[in-house]
Amino acid sequence: MPAVSLTICAVPVVISARSPRLVRLFADYFRYYQPQITPEAPPVTRAPLTIELQLRRALPPRTTLIPARAELFSQTGVVNLWRETLPGENESPRERFYFDLGVAAFRVDIATGSAIGLVTPAALKYPHILANTYALFALLLLLRSRGLYHLHAAAIVSPDDKLWLICGAQRAGKTTLTTALGLAGWQPVSDDSLLLSANDSGIQLRALKKYFHVGDELLRRWPALDDITRHHQYLDRTCVGGLEFFDATDLADFTFHGVDHLVLPQIVPEPTSRLVSLNRSDALLKLAEQSMFFQLWPDHTRTQWAALTALTQHAACHRLLSGTDLLTDPQRAAQTLLS
Repeated sequence: MPAVSLTICAVPVVISARSPRLVRLFADYFRYYQPQITPEAPPVTRAPLTIELQLRRALPPRTTLIPARAELFSQTGVVNLWRETLPGENESPRERFYFDLGVAAFRVDIATGSAIGLVTPAALKYPHILANTYALFALLLLLRSRGLYHLHAAAIVSPDDKLWLICGAQRAGKTTLTTALGLAGWQPVSDDSLLLSANDSGIQLRALKKYFHVGDELLRRWPALDDITRHHQYLDRTCVGGLEFFDATDLADFTFHGVDHLVLPQIVPEPTSRLVSLNRSDALLKLAEQSMFFQLWPDHTRTQWAALTALTQHAACHRLLSGTDLLTDPQRAAQTLLS
């Protein structure tokens, strides 16, 4: 079966599908990881994480899709996640997870590091959402089982070589602030996703490298973005080559061991943006809250919390009250953060 193979933070990943369209989609999505398209999944020295995608005219009924013994684990928007506990070897239980996304569904087997995804034509209406949301959920769950923890945050290096994290929920203004800082000469390495790990070498923070997802309103408002390369448009956003545009492609391969500043943006109906100090504990809780699957598996939760605490132990924490001036003039972002 044709496959896309790549390596994320030393973890091999293989995504296979009989559909050439799906293979090309994921090769493009993971373009910064030098993906290789092969007629069959290639042999690897370390057991890879695998995702097999299958096109279906429609999803089977939920009663067929999800075993009756599986329990609803979480429900957020259109994403429903079930967990099933199965007997395993040496009396160690195995876990399977089921994502029901309405137009696609995934079964994730943690013990084997594998997932199977059913994809309907409706899911292909917005192919990038299929890659960046639906399939990414399954991949992030598998990566967590390997000790790679997701952070829903942007990362930017300032001109004085300080690492700033920008953390917040969807539509909080992470990409807007990241893009504005890039236009001010900062170097963004990610606009919304990072991977955190901890081992004998210490804490390691790396970008989950992919396109930046910039709102179409910014592309209309800010002429300085006219020359940015645009790849895909979906809903009210466009996937752009942010790493190339901001000359941060090489920097996105860097491993960071500490954060200098942590910012929580909040859009407010005020004319002028303001930066206010924030309690570090509150900032850490928000960072954990915005981490995918943070509460799954107590041992991993403890490891991730300890890693977050160590990562940010010297960070200055802020809340950015983002006013309308930032949209009018992107240079105001850097001026506000450095004021």
